[in-house]
Formats: sequence, C-alpha cells, structure tokens
Amino acid sequence: MMRLVSSIRPFLGAAMLAWSLVATAQQPTSVLSLQACIDQALVNDQRVRAAEIDQRMAGARVDEQRAGLLPKVRALADMRHYAQLPYQLLPSSFFGGPEGVYREIQFGTPDNISMNVQAQLPLVDVGSWESIHVAREAERLAGIQRERGREEVVLDVSNAYYNAQVLQARRTFLDSNLQSTEAMLRNVELLHAQLLARGTDVDRLRLQRDQLRTQLERVGAQQEQVLDLMRLMMGLPADAPLATEPASPSANPAPATPRPTAGLRLAEQTMLLRHAEIRLLKRSRLPSLQGYGLLGNTGFGPIGSEGRYDFYPVSYFGATLQVPLFNGTVITRKVAQKELELERAGLLRDAVADREGLEQRRAARDEALAFRTLADAEAQLTLADRIRRSTLLQHAEGVATLTDLLLADQAVREGQQLYIDALVQLRKAQLELARLNGTLLNERP
Repeated sequence: MMRLVSSIRPFLGAAMLAWSLVATAQQPTSVLSLQACIDQALVNDQRVRAAEIDQRMAGARVDEQRAGLLPKVRALADMRHYAQLPYQLLPSSFFGGPEGVYREIQFGTPDNISMNVQAQLPLVDVGSWESIHVAREAERLAGIQRERGREEVVLDVSNAYYNAQVLQARRTFLDSNLQSTEAMLRNVELLHAQLLARGTDVDRLRLQRDQLRTQLERVGAQQEQVLDLMRLMMGLPADAPLATEPASPSANPAPATPRPTAGLRLAEQTMLLRHAEIRLLKRSRLPSLQGYGLLGNTGFGPIGSEGRYDFYPVSYFGATLQVPLFNGTVITRKVAQKELELERAGLLRDAVADREGLEQRRAARDEALAFRTLADAEAQLTLADRIRRSTLLQHAEGVATLTDLLLADQAVREGQQLYIDALVQLRKAQLELARLNGTLLNERP
C-alpha cells in the first residue's frame, strides 16, 4: 500500500491541488465519513421513518389488546314516556275470580327515569390473553422489519458512498493523465515546430487530450448524480455541499461474530406468529367468564296532584359464563388454513437459510479474491508508472518514440482502471459479507 501511494503521488498531487483550488473558490464542501452519512440517513430516510411508524402501530395494537382486560364502566341515563301504559296479565283468582282465567291490567306511571352505572370485568378470558400474545409476536415482526429496512438504508448509503469514492479516484486519475498528456502535447508541438516530430504525432496527442477531457466531464457528472442520491437519503437540500473521504483499501478486518440476518429472523418470526395465531384459534373454543354489576336509581312519575317523582335504588351483580358448543366447523377450517401457512413459512425459512449459507461462502471467497486482485493491481500500477517515467526520459533523449511513450501511458491508465475495478469488487464483497453475517448495523441505535 505504501508503494502504491508513493508511486501515484506525483501524478495525483497536481490534480488534488487543482481540485482544492476550485473547491475553495466555491462554497466550502462538507467532507463526511461513511459513518456520518449512515447515521444521518438512518435518522432522515423516509423508509426508516415509515418502518418506525409501523413498529409503533404494532405496539399500539398490543396496548389495544391489553385494554380489553380492563374493566368497562359506563353511565346510562334513560327517560321513557308511555303514551299507553304497558299491559300485564294477572290471574283472575288474584281478584277472587275463577281459576285459569287472566285479566289484563295497566299499571305504572307515564314517565320512567333511570340513571345507572354499569361495570363489566372479564374474569376468565383465554382468548383475550392469546390475542395479546399474537399482537406481541406481530410487534416483534414489525421490529425485525424495521431493522431490515435500516440494513437496506445502510447498504444503499454505503454503495453510494463507495461509488462516489471510486468516481472521485477515477476523476483524480483522469485529471492527472490529462495534465501529463497536455505536457507531452506541448513538447511534441515544440518538436514539430522544429521539424523534429510529425504532424500525426501532434494530432494523436490532441485526440487523446480531447478524449480525456470528455471522460473527465462524464465522470464528474456521474459523481454528482451519486452525491445527489446521497443527499436524498440523508435528507439534505439538493444544493448542499457534500464530499466523501478519499478512497483507500482497508485492511482485512477481523472476522466479526456472525449473527442471524434480518431476513432469516424475519422468516423465523413469521413462523412464531403463525403458531400464536393457531393457538388463539384453538383456545377460542374454551369457555369465558365475565362479571358484571349495576348501581343506580329508577324514578316513577308524575305521582299525585303535585306531579312528584319517586326514585328507588336498584343494584345487582352477577357473572356470565359462555361456552361455545358448535360453530359450524369454522374454527376447524381456519386452523387447517393456518397450519398450511405455517408449513409454507417453514419451507421459506429453510430456503432462506440455505441460500444465505451459499451466499456467505461465495462472499468470503470473493473478498479473499478481491484482496489478492487489489494487491496485484497495486504492483502492476507501480510497475507501469516506473515504465512510463523511464520512457519519458528515453523520449527526452531521443531513444524512445512517441508510440512507445503512448503505449507506456496507456499501460498506466490500464493499471489505474484495474486498481479501481479491484477496489470496487472489494467494497462489494465486504458489504455483502457484512450483510450475510448480520453485522451491517453494528449495534447502531
């Protein structure tokens, strides 16, 4: 790594100096680390915020189910006026008449007023407890989905950040190559003026210079597009200054302790939710016991010439036992359906585990290969740069031709591209391995 830095420092220094001069002429650019970008995106990204709302909604459903176990108290007030008093049938024997004969009688007052307080309390309700359990499992599922959404944001931000770094490194290489080509062009134009070089040599260098300018402009536009995407995920304004740290290959990190991925835990939690739903359906066949009570007053009137109302207290309490006897096999059919869903969830869980195991082994191999490729690219770039410097000296002495110089310059550019490609492959392999090891979030809050 130190050999690479020392080898590319000559043609990177001028480009970095020019870039810094342009940056200082504009508004100050905020250079953020990858960790800072991820932290800001985890706060402002709309996907994360939506997943957090989903989790809070799941928690609210748990509270709703818990509230079903609390006593229910309500106040009732009722006023009833009878245009015709209700009839009742009384035995005639009550008035001294014959047996088996009834007599209709209207009694009561035209106005009845009642003011009561009713209370109801579930004493034994297994279904309500199971509903709470189902809601808790759904809340855990929402929590895993939130974590999975956060991992997706980390992946997207990391990919965008690495792309911006790679484009910045490519832009630096192109700027350095452009300056080198312009220097060669000035020398060849001077030789051509002295009839020591051909006009085609000048045209070839001019073509190479124009191609480099076009590439530099295209890479700059691509970098700005990537930075716009990062601003969107981080919740920054479209014109906010933003820059990434320079790209550098990281050392092979110590292997982190693997943990189940969010995808695998999501599949397992889906199975637990199906188990809870089946248990809820089966226990809905159990009896339930509810206590109730009433306390209040009932008023009758108007009574007498003064039209008064007489009020009498009323109170009672009791319990209601409900025993489901036959529900038309609806519960049985629902249980069978949920068991099929559980079987399907188990198959999906096994498929996720097998696929992630395969991808984890492949990502580990890709990472090891990327490290070796990057080391080879560093050595080749160092060698190509040494050959170009030697060819420049030979060309100045008239020993090497312009074709030799262009070939040496092309070898340097190919080495730069190989280095960038190897760095991209390393970043991709490291991100994929972190995702499959379940260490993307790194215990972020």
